[in-house]
Amino acid sequence: MTAETDFTTAQNQWLAHLEAQGKSPHTRAAYRRALAEARQPKSLTDRDLRRFLRAVDAGGNPRDIAIVALLSGAGLRVGKLLALKVGNVTLGERSGQVVVRRGKHRGYRTVPLTASVRKTLAAWLEAHPQADDPDAPLWLGQRGPLTDRSAVNRMLAKYARRAGVKPFGPHVLRHTFATRYLAANSGDLRGLAALLGHSSLNTVMVYTEPRLEDLAGRMERVG
Repeated sequence: MTAETDFTTAQNQWLAHLEAQGKSPHTRAAYRRALAEARQPKSLTDRDLRRFLRAVDAGGNPRDIAIVALLSGAGLRVGKLLALKVGNVTLGERSGQVVVRRGKHRGYRTVPLTASVRKTLAAWLEAHPQADDPDAPLWLGQRGPLTDRSAVNRMLAKYARRAGVKPFGPHVLRHTFATRYLAANSGDLRGLAALLGHSSLNTVMVYTEPRLEDLAGRMERVG
């Protein structure tokens, strides 16, 4: 039995308990909503994402802009992002990709890059002092290679404050990418799993849970 099955069984048992206790349908519905919201990975709303990206574009340097573009536009984990080498990025006029290491002894996966992400990476590579060395770290800080995840957290928090958005971590941008991908490509769980580096579709099923604001918009269209 999987953890997902255990969770669903426990949920159904608790709902049955509420019904046996004579709890109203409203109480049971509220419980279901709370469960759905708890399981839904935290992601930025479209409005907050736009505000955040505008703040990064307005005040960020080429490196920061490229980092945010890969986190939000390709869904990379921050650890995988920081491990990238210059040679892991391939940019062309009409296509591009980044090669991400899966882990020790597990090979690599390739993530395609959109035009907007390619543009930010091209701008950063123009400023990169070791752009001609494929083995050079892709990201550089003031004292050498950028390897500290907390530095990325601080950077995201800085731009979030400027945008008037509650500070968040890199994983929120990964969740935001996943949510937006499914919104644009309804039902493509296999594609999303491949992009995020998941071997099981069960892992990405959580992104099919509708957000409360999505449900409200759908109800308005019905009414």
